Amino acid sequence: MDGLLNSETFWLIAANIVLGLVILICCVVIGWYVMRDIRHRAKQKKEESLVPKDHLAGLKNLGITLNDGGKKIDETKKE
Repeated sequence: MDGLLNSETFWLIAANIVLGLVILICCVVIGWYVMRDIRHRAKQKKEESLVPKDHLAGLKNLGITLNDGGKKIDETKKE
């Protein structure tokens, strides 16, 4: 107990405790934001899966691909 009352030992122990608490708080904050990001990505993925695959089917003049040069598709003309 005499060693704890020594000024140098006390401040060393106090500094170690404070640094340990700072590291613990930093780890908790980083873990919180990582979990928040994981939940956000999972929610976003779930919302994207609810969009039907044919959500653009109602647009008549839209080409099949984006590489068609913006040409209109003539549905009446058969090849």
